[in-house]
Amino acid sequence: MASSPYHAAVGVAVLAILLAAPAAEAGAPTAAPLATYSLEDACKKTGPHYGLCIATLSADRSAKSSDTVGLARVAVLAAQKNASETATYLSSIYDDDSIEKKTVQLQQCLEDCSERYEAAVEQLTDATVALDTGGYEEAMALVAAGQAEVKMCQRGFKAVPQHRNILTLRNREVDQLCSIAFTITKLIRVSPSAEE
Repeated sequence: MASSPYHAAVGVAVLAILLAAPAAEAGAPTAAPLATYSLEDACKKTGPHYGLCIATLSADRSAKSSDTVGLARVAVLAAQKNASETATYLSSIYDDDSIEKKTVQLQQCLEDCSERYEAAVEQLTDATVALDTGGYEEAMALVAAGQAEVKMCQRGFKAVPQHRNILTLRNREVDQLCSIAFTITKLIRVSPSAEE
């Protein structure tokens, strides 16, 4: 009996599955081993943010004995905490009637920033969860997304030049903490010796 094209296709598919099975059973590595950086070495990789990195991570006692994943977690939590505090501050100035010349544009800008910070806090919280479950790439993407929200908030103040500095310092610090968190998360799979 001649085999139909359907039977031939099924046979090829079964053969492919059987050939792939030994490779999976052999325990082929699915992920690169995790790298181990000290707090000092990880902060050196953050370049211009070294001082802030040392100050921020050193403030958490667990960071001194943490591996790279633990350091990344501390950094992400610091960015998330700072973003959350900025969101609270935004609410207070949005409701503050004492700000001179609180124009419609300024109110809109504050409202937009409030929404952006809400999103940033959520993304940074999700980044911590991703770190805890081994989703390091996802954590990096979430930190970058949170950082983008902060940058967009700052850009929005171009529409209200007379109030452009209301959040500049806070936005800058959250932005820098996100950079630190992103850099350290990126180090999780990069061996210190491979970079030398």
